[in-house]
Amino acid sequence: MKSSEEKNLIIAKLDDGENLFESLKEIIEKHGIKNGLVLSGIGMLRNFVLGYYDGSEYQKKEFKDPCELLSLQGSITTKGETVIHLHTSLADESRNVIGGHLFEAEVCSLNELVIRRLDDVVLSRKLNPATGLKELQIS
Repeated sequence: MKSSEEKNLIIAKLDDGENLFESLKEIIEKHGIKNGLVLSGIGMLRNFVLGYYDGSEYQKKEFKDPCELLSLQGSITTKGETVIHLHTSLADESRNVIGGHLFEAEVCSLNELVIRRLDDVVLSRKLNPATGLKELQIS
């Protein structure tokens, strides 16, 4: 993994076989990210888990085969526990598109990411008992 920063904008390249979430944690530490946004991600993923929230819980599905990473975006919060909340769209070899909440993933070939560090906005997550979701809190 390589990354560089200019004016709170971080560009990162992840390599084949890296764990996407572990690499993001390294980027968070290296660049002192307390709050941030994953603005863009392209490349390929394999061995990933997608979730669909049915109103009471996430229905998870595991995918082993490589898929083209069409989009990746989300938020980073570190107040309390570090939460990397990502959503994605991917295409399989037949160009069928799938997507949802990304729970885990391995980089296939490479990923290119753009992350925006937020210095003046505080983000956190708080459980909403009505939805069962840890919802974004902004202050």
